[in-house]
Amino acid sequence: MKSVRNPENVSTAIRNSVRKYSPHDVGVQGSYRTGNIGDRALGEIFTKTLKKNGRRAYLFDKNVEYSNAPNRILGGGGVLHDWYGTDHLQKRLNYVTSGERSFIIGVGAPGFHSEEARNLISETLPNVDLITVRDQRAKDNIQAVCDIEITVTACPVFLYDDPEAEVTDKTGVNFRPYFDEKEDMSDEILKNYFGYEDLHKATERYIANAQNICDQIENPVFIPFHSRDEEFARKHLDIPIFEHKFSVEKTLNRVSRMERMVTTRYHSLIFAAICGKPVLTLAYEPKVAAIADRLDVPAYKPHKEVPFEFTSVSNVSSIQNSAHQNLELLFEYLE
Repeated sequence: MKSVRNPENVSTAIRNSVRKYSPHDVGVQGSYRTGNIGDRALGEIFTKTLKKNGRRAYLFDKNVEYSNAPNRILGGGGVLHDWYGTDHLQKRLNYVTSGERSFIIGVGAPGFHSEEARNLISETLPNVDLITVRDQRAKDNIQAVCDIEITVTACPVFLYDDPEAEVTDKTGVNFRPYFDEKEDMSDEILKNYFGYEDLHKATERYIANAQNICDQIENPVFIPFHSRDEEFARKHLDIPIFEHKFSVEKTLNRVSRMERMVTTRYHSLIFAAICGKPVLTLAYEPKVAAIADRLDVPAYKPHKEVPFEFTSVSNVSSIQNSAHQNLELLFEYLE
């Protein structure tokens, strides 16, 4: 028998065949395998709750053409936007509307600035059976170009429970690469989609804020929510740093063991809220400010002056009820 020249191609083909022919009546598409803990948490909560409801679900990231599911979900994350162009938006919307029933559940919508994207949204979303979004801004951005029914709920990750790990005297810290440290996001995107006006020396001021916060708090330990968070911390911070593990359970347990949390990433704030931790929140994008407002805690621009104070979270139970609504509405359609 001749040897296979490119065995990696064989394994990819096998995986794609498994996706296509594995029995599943619900396909869920999102950015679940990028190394981002928050996105992974979304994928896990969808598969867990769908399975509990008696559904056979399969998660898809890029290779959506291998799904034969009659019910299709675009699930969670800030997936409705065109800041990288419209190709990715087109693929996502094509997938979710190519089954018998289509659902967009618990998503964010940073906005649509190109005419092509606006036309795509206005032509496609009226064909979706159910749309829920994680905050009012997402609803407003969609309805600015498409007059359809949308329900504001909350991020499905709020459906996780506090593991109630033994609490230490540590302060958890999370920062993410941003401004010039996030190379795939231009100043134009920051201004057009996220309302930044003053970006003069934003990177330097953000890093200085991160370092100053770590200098002031007692017993800081860095908790990465992505491998790039760990790289940022090792480059700029002189504090203990957990190694990034692509595990929702491990990351949630790390947060649960903290006495309080400095949060930057969206889901670092959600994990802290689930675990009932006082927080100091940097809102690098409006989605963070939106959830901070619902939790009744202040949020500060990462490159501006940051008061050094932690605030207890509120309204967690009501937000979790809103997160449950995503699935309650979905299951009504799936019955």
